Amino acid sequence: MKIGIAFPNTIPGAPGRLQSDWAVRAEQRGFSTVAATQRLRYPGHEPLSVLAAAAAVTSRIGLATNILVAPLTTAAVLAKEAATVSSLSGGRLLLGLGPGVRSDDFDAAEREFGPRGAVFDSQLAELARLREQHDPKCLPAPVPPLLVGGLSAAAVRRSVRWAAGWTAPGLAPERVAPTAAKVRAAWSAAGREGRPRLIALSRFWLGEDVAQEASGFVREYFGVLGDEADAFVATTPRTPEQVSEQVKALADAGFDEVIFHPTAARLSQVDRLADILIA
Repeated sequence: MKIGIAFPNTIPGAPGRLQSDWAVRAEQRGFSTVAATQRLRYPGHEPLSVLAAAAAVTSRIGLATNILVAPLTTAAVLAKEAATVSSLSGGRLLLGLGPGVRSDDFDAAEREFGPRGAVFDSQLAELARLREQHDPKCLPAPVPPLLVGGLSAAAVRRSVRWAAGWTAPGLAPERVAPTAAKVRAAWSAAGREGRPRLIALSRFWLGEDVAQEASGFVREYFGVLGDEADAFVATTPRTPEQVSEQVKALADAGFDEVIFHPTAARLSQVDRLADILIA
């Protein structure tokens, strides 16, 4: 099981310099990947920009969007931006994409929320084509591989048809394991070679000194869910035992990698997670 860590790029008030320092420390401590996620109508840093900055200060660690909401832009713009980051990093970018679930982000981007599924399908088809039939006159190389996020039947179909695999949302292992099994089965049924890449997401915080900050962020970020936001706080791993149990459960479900998303914008979180999970 590979262990990755996400930037605190959506945590309000996290400074820009922290994002670069985070990437350097994550590489030093041996994480497999450092990932950025996206919200538009919410404080924080834009993910591909953060990853471009990370590419400049690292040389080995994988870079990923986990995830980026593709229908907020066009396939052509997204392809150019992603291929640029991939080129800057020497081909270390993995492009995790989803159709989006928050209508306020679409309002801010002046994009239609209703037809986002159909838009996403056409975008994935175009991005896959650009990767398979790369034209250096249009895009720098290499064009990054794709992962698709979501729990729907459409997410399974998209992962198998256009992507290198599937990335799970940040839910309990027992809630994402069935979809992982469906992706593997559909992959085999479609005659795809090898195995799909399966990545899981888990929030975390470590240390009583960040507990108030972290729980407050989780409660605010998922505030749109009302009382359910408290459940996300309660189920966020926060002890070495809970973090280790999360990794074991996801490994047992067949995931290749788990990316831990911080809920406190403190560089200490990188070291504390590494101390538990990375030899």
